[in-house]
Amino acid sequence: MDPIFLYQRWLDQRLHQYVTSPRPPRLRGRKVALSPTQYGAALMQGYFGQASLGWISKQTKIPVKRLREWRQEPQFLLVMDWSKPIFSKALRENLALNDYTVAQYHYISAEISLLEESLRVAARVPLYQSFAKLGRSLISRHQNTISLSNYDLRLFRRFFLFFLALEYHWPSSAQKRISEDFLPLARDVIWPLLDDKFWVGPALESVQQTSPLSHICLVLESELSDTLQRFL
Repeated sequence: MDPIFLYQRWLDQRLHQYVTSPRPPRLRGRKVALSPTQYGAALMQGYFGQASLGWISKQTKIPVKRLREWRQEPQFLLVMDWSKPIFSKALRENLALNDYTVAQYHYISAEISLLEESLRVAARVPLYQSFAKLGRSLISRHQNTISLSNYDLRLFRRFFLFFLALEYHWPSSAQKRISEDFLPLARDVIWPLLDDKFWVGPALESVQQTSPLSHICLVLESELSDTLQRFL
């Protein structure tokens, strides 16, 4: 299956909505009257943050000087700030509702690790809270021989695969808990209950070796370039 980048896809959707809307949208009660190029550049700030203005300039063909000027404009900053909780919610919904291949989780988590710091933290923290709460509940119910619903099993599997992949790209203090508590739960309880005969470890290690971050960045840049050429 093809690589998936969730922020890039979200950016594509938002740009499409913006350029096809019959009237200027309102964010937090304020009308947004940016050009499609300005709007796209504001969303692009999520990639690598302020230190990446040269990279964003290359992708959007917008001079760095102009990007710096735009970053002082209230509407440009409004779009940047608005995008963080909106994307965070979209990320949680995507990961909760959709199954991806091991390779796709590798790509998804790599992109998240590359995002501007405040955006990736805004995305990771509430998602990990949901994952940890579900994991604790499943451990407790299993220890007390209470049946586990298929919905919770599949939801845990999705969250677990994402965070297992994310720890490779962006290690955190949660790594110990994931390896000591949630990995045994996944391997010894969740996978057998889901009748999944193939443990994820070897497949994830394989894709980590064959698709390093340098390769992922090249693929991501190509996807972003295609997205921006359609709208800007």
